[in-house]
Amino acid sequence: MSELLIYSIVGVALAFDFVNGFHDAANAIATIVATRVLTPIKAVTMSAIGNFMGMFVGFLTGAHIAKTIGTGIINVGADPSAISPHLILAILIGAIGWDLITWYFGLPTSSSHALVGGVVGAGVAAMGMGIVLGPDMKALMEFLVFTGLGGIVGGVIWAVIHRAIKAEVKTGTLLLGAVIGMVAMGSLMGWVLRKELLGLTVTIAFMVFSPLIGMGVAFLIVAAVVRKLRKYHQARINRHFRNLQLVSSFFYSVMHGTSDAQKVMGIITMLLFTSGMISVFEVPLWVIFACHASISLGTFFGGWRIVRTMSQRITYLRPYQGFCAETGGGLVLLMNAIFGIPVSTTHVISSSIMGVGAVNRLSAVRWGVARRVIWAWILTIPMSALIAALAYLVMLPFI
Repeated sequence: MSELLIYSIVGVALAFDFVNGFHDAANAIATIVATRVLTPIKAVTMSAIGNFMGMFVGFLTGAHIAKTIGTGIINVGADPSAISPHLILAILIGAIGWDLITWYFGLPTSSSHALVGGVVGAGVAAMGMGIVLGPDMKALMEFLVFTGLGGIVGGVIWAVIHRAIKAEVKTGTLLLGAVIGMVAMGSLMGWVLRKELLGLTVTIAFMVFSPLIGMGVAFLIVAAVVRKLRKYHQARINRHFRNLQLVSSFFYSVMHGTSDAQKVMGIITMLLFTSGMISVFEVPLWVIFACHASISLGTFFGGWRIVRTMSQRITYLRPYQGFCAETGGGLVLLMNAIFGIPVSTTHVISSSIMGVGAVNRLSAVRWGVARRVIWAWILTIPMSALIAALAYLVMLPFI
């Protein structure tokens, strides 16, 4: 197998990482630009540095996300030689294609899920549905049963709380409690059973859970801040939070780099492993460095169409709200990096922004724009899978 071909595909993978940073630049800087704490050029510079520093957090937490992408979606261990470089190229074409389509329309979709969709689509086109790793059925049933029980318990607890404070218990109240219970228990079971559920199932589950967790964590943080500081003048509060937001934005940028760079690290390591250039699935140091450098450069040259959607169209933000959104989003990404779950940084920060906007009143969130974003989230995996499958079939005569 030609090393030139392999390293050419590595170059395409790094180009995807660059596009990922370009596409996701809004994730870390939208709030700090919206609150006018930093100018756009200063914000992207700080974010690019944070993305690169995420490499060191990756060393501390282990490259678990890279291993999930590289070995947990399709079966590369049974016959590594069956995973051709052309298949991996098709994966990248599917992910890059969908990223560019959504960038053109200014939609903050998930590069992570585009990559997962590309893996599934190219794998199925090459070797059929059997190549996709399915979950252990016992673990899947446990996950579903406990998630359902969490919903029932959550609804009951929420109703009891409302009764205790003598508030009216409505159907919407019960549904909200049920959703909170399902998300809490489902997330817990997803983290505990992640090895049995495998990458695709966990990714799909947390495609639903992670935005809701991000929204809930950001909502709780901003509610606590508002309650604690309600006696102080708003101008004084915002002056302090302008400085704190520098810290929270950098923290989120670091976690964005930690999370998203690992996904391409997984694809490149899959290529090196299946081509026989490395004997075990361990991410080489040069791959780690190259991926973080690429995503950092992409972030620096960021995508301003998406910044406009994230920072201006979803909800109006003040510095304390930006701080809460970034802190909540960063904590969610840190937890999932530890467990090796490839969640979407875009989903997390978008929902965190919605969460802080909903504290004052639900009408503060522009739900029309949010619905467009959610539809783009739903379409990402199937559309990138379709593009990747078509790319592989086009290349098939030349393999």
